[in-house]
Amino acid sequence: WLIFAILMIVLFINLRLRDSRLGRAWVALREDEVAAVSMGIPLVRTKLSAYAIGAMFGGISGAFLGTYYTTVNAGQFQFGFSIFILAMVIIGGLGSIWGAVVGGMLLGYINQWLIPDVLNNVPQKLGLNFPLTEIEFGIFGFLLVLVMILRPQGLIPERRRRLELTSEIAAEDAQLVESTAP
Repeated sequence: WLIFAILMIVLFINLRLRDSRLGRAWVALREDEVAAVSMGIPLVRTKLSAYAIGAMFGGISGAFLGTYYTTVNAGQFQFGFSIFILAMVIIGGLGSIWGAVVGGMLLGYINQWLIPDVLNNVPQKLGLNFPLTEIEFGIFGFLLVLVMILRPQGLIPERRRRLELTSEIAAEDAQLVESTAP
């Protein structure tokens, strides 16, 4: 229940940050840094606030992880784990808070239950001599490529990214031009 409470607090803060002035500044810097700076957004302070807030969330999660496992060492954080976290974000949807949550839940479900408990013996039934858990990173890579080909915006994309990737933004621009014409 503690991690659920932490998750709810972090989601609340992230949703509030996204809609705040600082969140809009982050979006502006991400889209076009030169234009954002020329509009008066302080570049260094805005980027440092993003790093500081990210470090705060990392510290909270690290404190929980340390108390949960009672020990933390470098062996727990392999390169494959970083790729796994990146796959959660990309499959869920880049820039989307709810997409990251859904991607994390989906890949966590696949990693903790589907591969080891349900599908682990499938290769042996097909005459192959290995358990499916040995190639789980290959499975996640395949899912990542599949999502990037079939749905490049992710499962739950951010509104702006969805419009860009589905070419609806050009239609909206055309409507704006038509409505402002004399």
